[in-house]
Amino acid sequence: MQAKNLSLLFIVPILFFVGCKKDEPDNTKALTGAVLAEVLYNPYERITPTDGTISIPNTNTTYQNNRPYFPKCFGNAGNTKFYFFRKTASANNKKLLINFMGGGACWSNNNCFGKNTTTFFNFLNDVPDLFVKVAFQGILDAGNSSNPLKDYDVLFIPYCTGDLHIGSSDVTYDDPYVTPDPSTYSHRGHDNVLSVLKYIQSNYTQVTDVVVAGQSAGGYGAILNYPHIRQVFSESAKFPSFNKISLVADASNGAVINGFFSGIVKTKWGSAQNMPDWAVGASYLDGSPSIQDYLSKITTKYPTDVVGQYTAAFDSTQRWFFNVMGIIAGPSSYSDSSSYFGPGDARDVADLPKDASNTPSNCNWAINANNAMNATTGSKYYFYRAPGDIHTITTSDTMYGLVSNGVNFNTWLKSIVSNVGSPSIVDCSDGSGSHPCTDKNFGSNSLNDTLGRATSQDSFDNGKDLYETCFGP
Repeated sequence: MQAKNLSLLFIVPILFFVGCKKDEPDNTKALTGAVLAEVLYNPYERITPTDGTISIPNTNTTYQNNRPYFPKCFGNAGNTKFYFFRKTASANNKKLLINFMGGGACWSNNNCFGKNTTTFFNFLNDVPDLFVKVAFQGILDAGNSSNPLKDYDVLFIPYCTGDLHIGSSDVTYDDPYVTPDPSTYSHRGHDNVLSVLKYIQSNYTQVTDVVVAGQSAGGYGAILNYPHIRQVFSESAKFPSFNKISLVADASNGAVINGFFSGIVKTKWGSAQNMPDWAVGASYLDGSPSIQDYLSKITTKYPTDVVGQYTAAFDSTQRWFFNVMGIIAGPSSYSDSSSYFGPGDARDVADLPKDASNTPSNCNWAINANNAMNATTGSKYYFYRAPGDIHTITTSDTMYGLVSNGVNFNTWLKSIVSNVGSPSIVDCSDGSGSHPCTDKNFGSNSLNDTLGRATSQDSFDNGKDLYETCFGP
């Protein structure tokens, strides 16, 4: 179901009740009106930035000397104008959550189809502003007393560019399958982020505590843009009360095909100019980049910042995208993306091979993601590896009940963002029980439901779950 229809789930039952009731007393009218007002109330204010420039201190010359930015969306119908949302918890709030929305990615003639693209969120201007309130809970839910970020102001950065929030390029895709809409697409995710940072420089000078978070593609955006955000708050004259900042990357583990950073991030999305050389070094995308390495460089540059990374051990969406990358990089013999890429839960993706050449498969994604988190350095870097295959956790209220190796996810999150308790590394494979990485937190499909654990067609046919196939003998 598309986000633009979600608000109707709440409104229709109320209207049905009103229409069927005869001779209702005045108090019923008042109650109905109050309920409607609550349903329709949107705490998020839309902010539409314009083209501009920004100066970020202690960065490279380009950013220090009024870097220009051009905020915009991809360019297809219903996805042209970029805007972001602000939710104010209290006047002059000193706590701020910057949240990057997720939604996939696209990078070639074989998966950038304008409005028909199936591999990223591409209809921002078609959904009502209320979709933020309706579709996203978890850390964005101010009404949940257990939410460690309930008292934070929120700047919500929508995703409408297909470039993990890091692009600065306009690209012409000559799509062989559908009429281009339009012929030139804008991967301007980083420009959009810069427009939000410019807003912060003018409106949040009182801030003390900052949390940078993102889910899926937004998790990558939070990671890749973190050094830029961090340097904005390093300007003590503008932010005299700034105290601490933390990073929470949700379902963005960076197990990608070889050449992804050089061939896509650099060439397709024009992101070389956006790399924070003050943190990761010059010409970063020409070396051997990875999310693991990028995060390790962040923890080296900012050793006092707490960094938390989450994944489900067999995240079905990330496994699916890993497979899509392999399909697009290989011989193109399909006629449209939706039929050729297969079910989005990756149930039909091959489990094997398990090989050093990084061939896309279910097991290679799971092994690579696990190895990457284990190898990420930093005394204040912590990961939470959950059981199952559910994609993302921090914008769902399921985060309050999820447990891995005996540790509740929300308890872990509080330790990352609020200095409540001691952060720790949490790995489902260290848990008790026969199948601690597959026996909960899995999506409902015929295979998972029958086995009672996270599995795939290949594993199911052999009477196994994914952990037994990928990490067993």
